[in-house]
Amino acid sequence: MSSAREAFFRQLQALTTRIHATNNIDEIMLDLSNEICTLFGSDRLTIYAVADDKAHLVSKVKTGLASFKQLRLPISAQSIAGYAALSRTMCNLRDVYDEAELKALAPELCFQQGVDKRTGYRTRQMLVAPIPGDDGVAGVVQLINSRAHEPFAALVEEGMHDLCATLGIAFAQRHKAPPAERTRFVTALPETVISRSQLDAALRNAAATGRDIEEVLLGDAGIKLNVLGRALADFYGVPYMAFHAERRRPAELLVNFNREFVTQNQWLPIEENKNGLYILCTDPDEVRHSGAVGRIFPQARVVYCVTTRRDFGWMLNQCFDAVPEPEPDLSAPVFQEPAHLLPPARRDELAATVAGLVAGAHHQGLSDLRIETSPGKHPGEVRFTVTGSIKIT
Repeated sequence: MSSAREAFFRQLQALTTRIHATNNIDEIMLDLSNEICTLFGSDRLTIYAVADDKAHLVSKVKTGLASFKQLRLPISAQSIAGYAALSRTMCNLRDVYDEAELKALAPELCFQQGVDKRTGYRTRQMLVAPIPGDDGVAGVVQLINSRAHEPFAALVEEGMHDLCATLGIAFAQRHKAPPAERTRFVTALPETVISRSQLDAALRNAAATGRDIEEVLLGDAGIKLNVLGRALADFYGVPYMAFHAERRRPAELLVNFNREFVTQNQWLPIEENKNGLYILCTDPDEVRHSGAVGRIFPQARVVYCVTTRRDFGWMLNQCFDAVPEPEPDLSAPVFQEPAHLLPPARRDELAATVAGLVAGAHHQGLSDLRIETSPGKHPGEVRFTVTGSIKIT
């Protein structure tokens, strides 16, 4: 064995160890890409996994230090990665723009040029190989542009076979592993929304007080609900579905569901159409891992959607015949009291106190505020609603 070949496979073995040490597939896609590119002499890399619908490939690519976007391709000859998954063969292309080279593999094979056109990047060489799985294919590895400016060498092809075998084992193990801690979704919040120091403080606050991190971010940090929803969508790689009061209650899907089950398991079927059965949940990984959806809807083509806990609470009320908590009407009078009970000065003082309390509650993101007084020396109560739960102080 030549020294170059020996060094290559020694580094590949070290990379294999790193892959097996990861906690989930996202970590492989996002954190090991640079190492794989360096070893295989490629400019760029994409690792795809087969989606739950078995008809698409999905991947995540970094767009910043703590942010990423999801890529989704059909398993078909409409893309080179899709063709590799469909045909279960490795493709080593000299120039993806050469239609004759593509047609030699499959008459309908084409290269999607959209990304190149948008970014100005020119894709030339490509080495694409399927990742083996229990059901045939678990995903695809795609190396883009050889740093040698020529088709990827035979040594790289050989190493790609080994890499795909390693990824196949890792994918199978990660699919069986417990889901990641949901709190990690906050890493998808961009620093333009909240600084790392503020985020760390919010996490410490949540841990110290026992409050959900969403509650802290929405209330104390003033993060918008749709921003949290987008962060959840980025983290789980599924769409975010927000609450809409006009949404039709899916009575036919909820026949075997009740409030207690949905509250405990944090998922419910929300819609079914030609694209599949849409499952709404606060933690898609946990719901997938439980296998509950497949047991209840064994024939369904499932599309998971994530939502915030606050959105989910409102949808729970909507589906089980309760009225969602209304937003406070700040245009209404903040204090009304029969004039004969208090002198004018005291009335003005009390009105100002209550007005300040209402304004402060709104600033903290409280959706409902109730003040109940008790006579004599007995203390009164202030009740307020946060993310759909009543807290009493």
